[in-house]
This record gives sequence, structure tokens and C-alpha cells, in this order.
Amino acid sequence: MKFGLLLILLLTACAKSQDPRDYFERGEYSKAYALWLTEANSGDSEAMNYLGIHHYLGLGMPRDYRKAITWFEKGARAGFADAQYNLGSMYENGEFVDIDYMQAYMWLYAAHKNGNPHAANRMWGITGDHKIFGNQVAMAEDMAEEFIDRSKQTSTTVKSESAP
Repeated sequence: MKFGLLLILLLTACAKSQDPRDYFERGEYSKAYALWLTEANSGDSEAMNYLGIHHYLGLGMPRDYRKAITWFEKGARAGFADAQYNLGSMYENGEFVDIDYMQAYMWLYAAHKNGNPHAANRMWGITGDHKIFGNQVAMAEDMAEEFIDRSKQTSTTVKSESAP
């Protein structure tokens, strides 16, 4: 009995996780990136966001804002709130894109509606600093709502098509 328990503990301790979050948290960015890439290419929107983070911050590779925005946009269009937040922030700050407060607000609003806890503060910063005005806010919110509705319809269609 003791030998069996010891064997289980040893096997558990020796097993390597294939969760890219574990490698990312330990700073093993190359391993994390390879795993995220596989998941992103399979349609995982969280993985797309993490690839954007790798490129944006230059984790395990040189910084590349072009690739960062590409991955953030893929994740954002797939409906991942953190990717929407990151993309909106890039539009707000003009990081490898022209500053576009309408696009920034639209993506931040979508992020907020999808549960990102930081998006509301950035939205307030855009409106509070009068970077866009009431009619533009309404237009950006309408654009985001249409996008969110289309995303949900696409997600539902994909799920129902893949169901047995």
C-alpha cells in the first residue's frame, strides 16, 4: 500500500503539464508560445490573446506590434474579452495603428460587455477626456452590439454544427 502511494506521488510529480499557462507563469515563454500557437490555430481565442501578449511584450522573442495586433484582432473577433481590451487599448494609444478613438471605444465596450473588469475605466478615460462625444459613443456602442450579436450567432452556429 505504501509503495503504491509512493509510486503515484512520484508519477504525479514527474508528469509535465502541457498547459501553456504553466510555462508562461514560469517564464518559459518559448514553450508556452509553441503550445499557445497550436491552440490558437485550432480556434482558441484565449490562445490568440496570449500570442498577442507574447509579441506585444517581446516575451521570448523580439517585440512585434504588427503580429501583436494581428493576434489581438483574431482573438477579439472571436469574442475574447481580454483580446478586445488589448486591441482597444492599441487603438486608443496608437500602437502600430493610427489612433482611432471610435475603434478603441467600440472594442473596449465589447470587452466590457463580455466581462473584462478594466474596460469601463478606459472607456471613461476616452469619454471623460472628450476624445469622442455622445453621438460617437452611441455609434461605437451600436457597432459593438452588432458585432457581439454576430459573434454569438457565429458561435452558436459553430457549436450546433459540431454537436453529434
